[in-house]
Amino acid sequence: MKKKTHPLRAGRLALQVAVALGITLCVALGLRCFATRMQIFPAVMAGSVAWLVLWAAVTLVFGRVYCSVACPMGALMDAVARVRRMVPGRGRSVPYRFEAPWTGGRYAVLTAVAAAVVLGFSGLAALLDPYSAYARMVAAARAALWRPVALSLVSAAVAMLTLGVVAALSWRRGRYLCNTWCPVGSALSLVSRAALYKPDVDTDACVHCLRCVDACKAHCINAVEMTVDPARCVVCFDCVDVCPTGAITYTRRRYRLSTPLMQPAAPAQAAGAMQAVSHTPALMDRRAFLRRGLVVAAGAAVGRMAAAPAAPAWAPEPLKPLNVPLPPGVPDRKTYLRRCTACGACVAACPTGVLQPAGGATGVVHALQPAMRYGEAACATDCRACTLVCPTGALMPLSLAEKRSFVVGKARIRLQNCLAYGRGRACGRCARRCPARAITMTRLPDGRRGPVVDVAACTGCGQCVQACPSTPYNAITIEGE
Repeated sequence: MKKKTHPLRAGRLALQVAVALGITLCVALGLRCFATRMQIFPAVMAGSVAWLVLWAAVTLVFGRVYCSVACPMGALMDAVARVRRMVPGRGRSVPYRFEAPWTGGRYAVLTAVAAAVVLGFSGLAALLDPYSAYARMVAAARAALWRPVALSLVSAAVAMLTLGVVAALSWRRGRYLCNTWCPVGSALSLVSRAALYKPDVDTDACVHCLRCVDACKAHCINAVEMTVDPARCVVCFDCVDVCPTGAITYTRRRYRLSTPLMQPAAPAQAAGAMQAVSHTPALMDRRAFLRRGLVVAAGAAVGRMAAAPAAPAWAPEPLKPLNVPLPPGVPDRKTYLRRCTACGACVAACPTGVLQPAGGATGVVHALQPAMRYGEAACATDCRACTLVCPTGALMPLSLAEKRSFVVGKARIRLQNCLAYGRGRACGRCARRCPARAITMTRLPDGRRGPVVDVAACTGCGQCVQACPSTPYNAITIEGE
């Protein structure tokens, strides 16, 4: 007859599945929900004192229940570990073992992540934060299944690599990452040392069967000293569930021997065996951009005249923005780059696929943070989904009226690339497509017709870029604010 699951473990599993499923659906469907906003690292980046105080209080009383209930990456690790136990063969019988804590290493990782966040280099934190890493995997899976054209190779590669590392380590070592490389787990361990409720071993009732050690995915039960390390325990209650004598309890009292001289001791050989195993982008205002653009354009023109005087003035050239446009709802460029954890929730919520990881456009440390990638897609005028799902405040929630007037950039046209101007063909698609009527086809002083941008009316939606048929290079790009 199968043993009944302990009530504490059953309740913990139910909460963990509910929270993980909620976060997965919120990210996959682009929904706004509290389950993503209560995550610790997004709360840090958003400056949400309420959530941070709440989790500190919960950890101080109950230990690291965040890791076993609220963290979606923890749920993924537990699922992998459970599958391992269900697969027939040697893997099913390989037990976990107590390991000495990697104290210096895990706090060095925490210090490095904290320093990077303070200095504005959020790339390291975005890679190691468990929620952001999990959300990127969900966003990449959603794009691969339902909208492959919007799938970013960079984001997909990072997500697949993360999944591979997490799955491999969880298969063999359970919650190893939680107590080594996870900055959230390391931060919580500082508080959980003083937790009011902790797992405790009744040394009189313990028969030294080592089932608790075999089941402990955190590798924190020392069977020789008969203690549980509260800094590393993720409060999963697996040990409580498997103990045949009820010797492990979750309590606020520490057990004392009724007869100290009768404390059971592991054989020397078994004890020995167990012990052995045991760069922020430069900002540029509009005047500076125009001055620099004029200088660059003049220099390029002079260079072309000197090198090839017979070449036509309208030879097409690649057109790229000097300042990559960021998503709508950005408070300011510096705040966005500092707060965004590259979780990909806005990317998953975007119905057109215009939001993609910036790659090298915003610098290496911000490569995974989303930016507007026009061409194949444009920003829908009546959509504000991305602004509603951001859990860190990197994007402000916008109403539809605010979204329609929010400026993410300005259109810039290179007439030499334009079919109507440079090659004298009838076009005007950009003017017809512009929802703000910011582009008009005008007779220019040199007698040619070409598109002209009303900078005051342009919001940078990118509809003109998507509509432009010029080849081999587009005639329009969007310069970020």
